[in-house]
Amino acid sequence: MSKFSLCVLMTFGMAYSLFTNQYPISTIPPALREKANSVIRLEEELISIPDQRTKYVKHKRVVSVLNSNGDREVDSYMHYDPTTRIKDIGAIVYDAQGKEIKRYKKRDFKDISAVDGISIFTDSRLLYLDHTASSYPYTIEFFAEVASSNTAFLGSWYANSTYYLSIEKSIYEIKYNPDLNLRFEAHDPTQIFELQQAPGLLRLEANAITALAPEDYSPSLNALSAHYNFALEHFHLEGVDGSAQNWKEFGQWINAYLLDGTQEIPPKTIQEVKALVSGVSSKIDKARLVYQYMQEKTRYISVQVGIGGWKPMLAEDVDKLGYGDCKALTNYTKSLLAAVDIPSYYTVLYAGRDKRDISKDFVAMQGNHAILAIPEGDDYLWLECTNQQVPFGFIGDFTDDRDVLIVTPEGGKIVHTKEYAYQDSTQDLKGEVYLDSEGGLKAEVTMSSSGIQYDDRYFIDTLTETDQKKHYYNFWEYLNNLTIDRIALENDKENIVFKENIALSAARYASFAGPEMLVHLNALNRMTASPVRYRDRKFGVEVGRGFSDSDQVTIHLPEGYSVSGLPEPIVLETDFGFYQMSCTAIDENTLLYKRQYDLYGGSYEKQQYKDFRSFKKKIARYDNQKIILTKND
Repeated sequence: MSKFSLCVLMTFGMAYSLFTNQYPISTIPPALREKANSVIRLEEELISIPDQRTKYVKHKRVVSVLNSNGDREVDSYMHYDPTTRIKDIGAIVYDAQGKEIKRYKKRDFKDISAVDGISIFTDSRLLYLDHTASSYPYTIEFFAEVASSNTAFLGSWYANSTYYLSIEKSIYEIKYNPDLNLRFEAHDPTQIFELQQAPGLLRLEANAITALAPEDYSPSLNALSAHYNFALEHFHLEGVDGSAQNWKEFGQWINAYLLDGTQEIPPKTIQEVKALVSGVSSKIDKARLVYQYMQEKTRYISVQVGIGGWKPMLAEDVDKLGYGDCKALTNYTKSLLAAVDIPSYYTVLYAGRDKRDISKDFVAMQGNHAILAIPEGDDYLWLECTNQQVPFGFIGDFTDDRDVLIVTPEGGKIVHTKEYAYQDSTQDLKGEVYLDSEGGLKAEVTMSSSGIQYDDRYFIDTLTETDQKKHYYNFWEYLNNLTIDRIALENDKENIVFKENIALSAARYASFAGPEMLVHLNALNRMTASPVRYRDRKFGVEVGRGFSDSDQVTIHLPEGYSVSGLPEPIVLETDFGFYQMSCTAIDENTLLYKRQYDLYGGSYEKQQYKDFRSFKKKIARYDNQKIILTKND
């Protein structure tokens, strides 16, 4: 081959590599576009851990954004802190044909504090790209290289990290020093990932992962999505080496390196709490007073300081400043209780409305929240220390019914938080309804709520009067021409009951058909919607929390009208719940409407969704029954 020919070929090859389009939208398989707002063309995480105190990460994520709803999946950001250095970061934007239209370098990324907007003090930051799309679809290739001395957090790798996102190729690779003993936990029953292992090497790869769409009453995405969890037996966290083979040892490490030395409080504060409980003999009553003292003295903020965000602020600093994050306030409350000789255990867990357990069979850095446990016989009293409104000993749907790690003086232990049975989460409604001859309605209603229903409602007492009215307009959105005339609320924290007394009115509540007045029987607690119908249900059925509603309403008929007939009593008994409704005449001018609706918490096969939906549809139908009032001659 001549030198001229070789030169031509080299020139052509360079031009081809420079101008060949990358990731054109047209090459995305149709199956990956179905249900998707965005498609990950390639996600690659390459991790190298040569020793206990060194971790290198190369991250690459190429996302084709099909519409504006997919922008949120670009994820072009990277965290850093004093132990983590971003060596390189950048991004390339391509149009729908795969032609490069924009290139970003490190200097183009914004450097901000990694906080939630209410934090005061943090040493965790992030670089993020603020890219605004000019048209759709487009593709963005994001890449970063990071070096860290923190080897405690290897995290998880998910097939589906969110809904409406499909993945063309996913690669996760760890090269590590075998002496560190890499461990993993697999949740991949259908083997979406291909796992390769060799001494000092673990690699996962998956291809053509289709997007998931959410379904009513389905398990959490964490439970649905295939994923792997990773951890080292021997790890390092900001100057502290760690090692644990079981939860007992892990708890001992937390005590020794995260909690020890953080729990001293000033002598003046010790004297105050001792004086507060002077003369009180009951341990629980003492703890209640100390808890209320903490609530009145502190407020919650997000603080990401210390060992990877795991080491609490010093209790004496919380005492002085009057604020802290979940770790700091939990640790501070523990210190206050210790001052009056009440033992308590620092507790780590996954918080959120979707229940997620600390994996009892996988010892690793887990959890995203901290609460406090007071041992009480064979059980525990749980304290949420970040909420200044929540009653003593009450945890709601943020931390209920899940496995958690308590840190005892002897070490760590996995236990379960309180589960609220449907009988524990009640709403007792009593009402007086007055109808007038124009079809208008006036009502006095009282509601008493407990358990998770208390958790859903006690916040109303903290709202402004305007927002309270907005809440009740939404609650009774099916009442046209609604006016909220009076609101009286009582948050009974001692008994953990929320009481509401509401006066309301609605013009033209009833409708007319000639001389007849048509009136909905259930004015005050009506189910108006049914679960969505799915031709091909994908997921099982999950009712995360049950409840029990009991309604008793006296209906006063308008003068000069009588009821032409009453519906037959209804009783529905199913695997999913119980429903009973009746309406009887007290006298010729007064009716008594009773309703009992119990929904059971539980998990069911996807084939049972049709029956579950049928149960809910029947309730909606019976809740919307009407009676006919006729005008007396």
